[in-house]
Amino acid sequence: MIAGTSPFAGNTQADRIAAILGRDPAPLAEYQPEVPSELQRIVSKALRKDRDARYQAIEELLVDLKALKQESDFQSKLERSSDLHRGALAGTGSLHANEGSKTQPIQTSHATEQTTSSAEILLSGIREHKRGALLMLTTVIAAIIAVGYFAYTRVGRGGSGITSIAVLPFRNLSNDVTKEYLSDGIAESLINRISQLPGLKVIANSSSSRYKGKDADLREVARALDATGILTGRISQLGDKLSISVELIDARDNTQVWGEQYNRQTKDLLSVEEEISSDISDKLRVRLATGSRHDLATPVKTNPEAYELLLKGRFYRSRGKIEDWKKASEYFEQAIAVDPAYAPAYADLSDMYKALGSADPAEYFPKAMAATQRALELDEGLAEAHYALANLKRDAWAWADAEREYERAIELNPNLALAHRWYASYLRVMGRFDQAIAEIKRARELDPLSLAVNANVGQTLYYARQYDQAIEALKTTRELDQRYSRAPLYLGQVYAAKGMYPEAIAEYQTAVKLGLDTPTTQIFLGVAYAQSGERERAQALLQQLQTSKEYVSPGELAILLAALGQRDQAFASLEKAYRLHDLQLQYLGADPAYDPLRSDARFQDYLQRIGLIQ
Repeated sequence: MIAGTSPFAGNTQADRIAAILGRDPAPLAEYQPEVPSELQRIVSKALRKDRDARYQAIEELLVDLKALKQESDFQSKLERSSDLHRGALAGTGSLHANEGSKTQPIQTSHATEQTTSSAEILLSGIREHKRGALLMLTTVIAAIIAVGYFAYTRVGRGGSGITSIAVLPFRNLSNDVTKEYLSDGIAESLINRISQLPGLKVIANSSSSRYKGKDADLREVARALDATGILTGRISQLGDKLSISVELIDARDNTQVWGEQYNRQTKDLLSVEEEISSDISDKLRVRLATGSRHDLATPVKTNPEAYELLLKGRFYRSRGKIEDWKKASEYFEQAIAVDPAYAPAYADLSDMYKALGSADPAEYFPKAMAATQRALELDEGLAEAHYALANLKRDAWAWADAEREYERAIELNPNLALAHRWYASYLRVMGRFDQAIAEIKRARELDPLSLAVNANVGQTLYYARQYDQAIEALKTTRELDQRYSRAPLYLGQVYAAKGMYPEAIAEYQTAVKLGLDTPTTQIFLGVAYAQSGERERAQALLQQLQTSKEYVSPGELAILLAALGQRDQAFASLEKAYRLHDLQLQYLGADPAYDPLRSDARFQDYLQRIGLIQ
């Protein structure tokens, strides 16, 4: 606009691209010698080849233009003052006349307006009225920037304006409940793949799946999930024929950004998912980060049967019960049997072994570690495998290794909500509460309706001794689902820490009624009884736990023994926990429940032996 010509000219598009890549534009002064040097510098900086040498944000450019305008205003006032002074001495006319001669606008006839471009008028103005036109020029450019910045924030980097997306569970139109794994699985797989796109927030499946089978208003869904884009789909299967239709909706105005229908053979399910992911990526015009190993346009080479088994395993994993986890593990094992080089199946299997390991660590921990290591051998860039390894390293008390793996998982997939959630738990255990709170809140941004994530926000605040905020967060969790049993368990712990024992007892009893009648709940209920003076009830629970055939964590049992004043027995229980490598011991350093034992030198010894302090 200022020079009256393009900085990179060429007869063809290829010529212009070559010029952009390999040739520096001529200096602005070559076309307009009277343009101020500062404006030449600004334009030159905006056109530099090295992206790091250019303006890094639109605000930086606007700051420089405003500074230029201020300088121009100041110079204009100086010159006007000088002209007035000379005019007064020479008696050449009135102040009004002098001002008129200096501020006369650019004059053009109606005919000229019809044949002369705005750029030519502007250039003419620069030549004939240098000072006034310059003020206009900087104002115009600032206005263009302001409009451009508004457009940038409205339509996004790629033109779609969608900066966060939620993939809702696909509708199963086959009227065959045995095919639910297809509709659920393809949605989850799309979430995992689209999460690789840099700069795009992708809502986790555990939040999106809450809308399964519901005819919810998409704008309300978008508000609840904090998403600007909603991806919906329908899937039907007839024999070996598969039909999938997909829509991407801009939830801000309920308009369709993109839609497509795919008719394929059932064996082509994986390639259909790849097509959808690639099409979404193209529509959003978002490119993968440099060096990323996961190109959405590159087909994933795997056995279709193994992929279908993986989807079935993930379907059962999402149900959340131990029986379902065992079923999920069987499907993951079958997927590996069909395709021994299928890294995602190993990573998912490791995650299931880890979940099952809480009941029998000796059996499942070695299996989980072997599966994780195999997944990383097959694909070092698989974020889920690094996250799984981080959890296992943490259970092994290899603290530095665990943190490195959490960070690697998040680096590979910043949208992996589970990695953020468990990294927050790690930071909480290490006593780094500010970081833990920030990390769990990031997990909540990615998975806003997850009961576990929301409850972990409250639990993290509890560890940080921010009890009132913890209570507020846990009450919010309960509002999401009154049947979620961990909310009252954690609320009971917070109330007990505040000395509100009747409230704590009531919450623990609610947790039991909701089905969480576990040794953990009984231990903390016994602690509340002991602290409130109901020692007989606490003692009865202790005896019941000590004779139970169910596994009772000796590390957790020490909390109840301490509450009953049996300090030596509490440390004997901790010693047993240390010998068994009880996973509960990782919480020794930060859990307020252990505060009654912290002043004892023996307690500090355990922290040192576990590696929580040096």
